[in-house]
Amino acid sequence: MSAVPAVPAVPAVPAVPAVPAVPAVPGHRAVQLLRSAPELAELAAYPFDFDLDRAEHLEAVHLSSGLALTPVAGDDTGGTYFVCADGALLYADSEGGAGLLADSLDEALEILIGLPGWHDLLGLDPAADDATLRAAFAETEEDQREYYGPELDADRARLLTALGLRATPAPELIRRLHHALRRTEPDHLLLNSEELCAHAPLHRGPDFWQTLPTTAEPDSPLTRAALARRQGRTEAARCVLIRLLDGAGPRDALLLADLAKEFTLLGDTAQATRAHHLRLGLRQPG
Repeated sequence: MSAVPAVPAVPAVPAVPAVPAVPAVPGHRAVQLLRSAPELAELAAYPFDFDLDRAEHLEAVHLSSGLALTPVAGDDTGGTYFVCADGALLYADSEGGAGLLADSLDEALEILIGLPGWHDLLGLDPAADDATLRAAFAETEEDQREYYGPELDADRARLLTALGLRATPAPELIRRLHHALRRTEPDHLLLNSEELCAHAPLHRGPDFWQTLPTTAEPDSPLTRAALARRQGRTEAARCVLIRLLDGAGPRDALLLADLAKEFTLLGDTAQATRAHHLRLGLRQPG
């Protein structure tokens, strides 16, 4: 077995910075409008579950890419909506899942207001025909009306109009949602800041590593990550390696050695140290 390169000690993960004021949030126009009109903010919070008063996540998190995050709202299940430094909107639930909802806050709000039952639409195949997607949407709408009442459509239209947003057919919104979720990695992979492990994807589909090119035989996530690193695709390589590290078990000492080496080559000393320490833990008796 080749020797594992020494991994320098890594300093503690820095504290999550204080949340900036709303004007510093990219794409904050809609948030400003909601804050200036309490009746609209109440409507956004219920039934559309975008509550400005819940903009506080349960744990410290950050993106593996280093892009800054600002929590702007939450929902009644403990989930949080984050605006990223590139303007995209990321959602993190309270169960360890996260995913990109849209490339902007406005686009995300069109989805959240148009599909208030979007959580129940994540299992759909976005390639399904419009009739199938409309039927699934209609089922979630029936549930929403049962709790909210017959004013749902009128209040949806009022909120969209007040925010200057578009009313978009449900099949298009469902496809936009799934397209965004599948683009979460590599640039919007959310990590627990203490443990450095990744949140689970919200969408169902191929793992990210399967979308990367390969020239190696035998093919594996590790060989694809190494190729991405050599090609300068640092974040793509990092995402695959973090997923591999999160899934490593008691029989993966060799894999952990390779992961420590790959993270070191990427310059990610925090994840390299994590892999190294996990491997050392496998050697401990008992």
